[in-house]
Amino acid sequence: MSLRRDRFHGLLSVTNRFITSKRWEKESHRMKPQQKFLSGVRCHIPWRTNLWLIPGLLVASSLVLFTVTQIIDRAQFNGVIQLPRWVNQGGASDCLALVAATAGAIITTLGLVLSITVLIFSTAATQFGQRLLRRYMRDRGTQTCIGIFSATFVFALLTLLSITARPGEREYVPWVSALVSIALALSCVAVLIYFIHHVALAIQVNTVLTEIGGDLSRTLGELTSKPAEIPVAPVIFEPQFTLRASASGYLQWIDYHILVNAARDTDTIVKLDHRPGRYVLEGSVIATGMFDPGYDVHQEAPAMLARVFQRAVNIGPRRTMRQDPEFAIAQFVEIGLRAMSPAVNDPNTMLSCLDYLSAGFMELLRNPSYSFSHCDSNGQLRVIAKRVSFERMLAAGLNPIRQVAHDSVAVTIRIFHTISALVPFLKTPAQVEELKAQADLTREGFITTAASRDADDVDRAYAAAKQALAAATHADVAKP
Repeated sequence: MSLRRDRFHGLLSVTNRFITSKRWEKESHRMKPQQKFLSGVRCHIPWRTNLWLIPGLLVASSLVLFTVTQIIDRAQFNGVIQLPRWVNQGGASDCLALVAATAGAIITTLGLVLSITVLIFSTAATQFGQRLLRRYMRDRGTQTCIGIFSATFVFALLTLLSITARPGEREYVPWVSALVSIALALSCVAVLIYFIHHVALAIQVNTVLTEIGGDLSRTLGELTSKPAEIPVAPVIFEPQFTLRASASGYLQWIDYHILVNAARDTDTIVKLDHRPGRYVLEGSVIATGMFDPGYDVHQEAPAMLARVFQRAVNIGPRRTMRQDPEFAIAQFVEIGLRAMSPAVNDPNTMLSCLDYLSAGFMELLRNPSYSFSHCDSNGQLRVIAKRVSFERMLAAGLNPIRQVAHDSVAVTIRIFHTISALVPFLKTPAQVEELKAQADLTREGFITTAASRDADDVDRAYAAAKQALAAATHADVAKP
């Protein structure tokens, strides 16, 4: 009786959420198509990827600082306090000239900083691809520099406006605020030097590749940090209802905790047909579900689960690396392919991309495959996610490169070196076979019109890769 009562209360709570959501469902039918599309896409505020949050906070801080300095100046003006004599540097005309020169210099420098920032965006879009613009927009160094210059200009401008020198009135000269403006302007010199140094490092390809590799490691670390789950008995999954996408866009991330709780409350099991990073169409099936064989069937469960499913699955206009490690591989490949284009023709960048790709593949092999089954607190299987295999990631990284660089001796040899370097980390026969296939396809696609010595170098690198793979085939680690 207690078990039935608990299940009844759980179903009642889900039913209440379903009833309160009926009003949204009725309103959504009256929406225009464009409004309905925008309502399905989660429009989260980009707290990190913007150029206004940190500058806005620094400008707000300058307003607080201006208020404090004005309180001190007013207290000195009214005779409440007595400041040192060196604070008073002259009359209102002297203060006006000094603060006006400071504000003019700061706004000019701010324009220079913004011009350099736009230039960096243009260079990044041309050399690395537009998808990497978000990486520059979320750069904390650039945001902070823009914010410091903006805050200094606002403080100097407010100080300039506070100076009063009307005929017949006592002059109000806020020298404390003026001296603080000068101090902020002097600090902007150091900030400008740091900004130039920071920009010079940010546009280097190795810096960008290192940051992408770091993001890949963090993503894999978050995906594999989940504690080991209670072993569950295998379930023969038979789809009984479908869950569809609420809008067209990229599947950015999935909140498995919400989805597992919803599946537990409705006594169902959900199987995802797509992984984060996949582009889905509005109304397309992105998951299927079945009723738990151990519980009674509730006909209203699919509808209630579908309501919670829209909150657990986030669909947006662009890919993110939150649960999509393949997106990092795609960024490596995009930088390398742009470097091999006739307009750029920079094989060294492609070689660097292959080096960092090998490090990314090593991370994939060293990290245990993250769990694709998610259980509730009782150890009952509730959500089956789409597995991302190493074989798929390897093909996504090497296929475009070997197809484009088939006439480059240096890139072809580096591909074989990458394959040889990954052999010690292989764990399954499928991984060995995929590397063998990549080695054979690379050698088959290589144009044989190269010089004889270059062709011999390619053959030696290919033979070394095949020899290492052959040794891995007979190793105990590669046996099923």
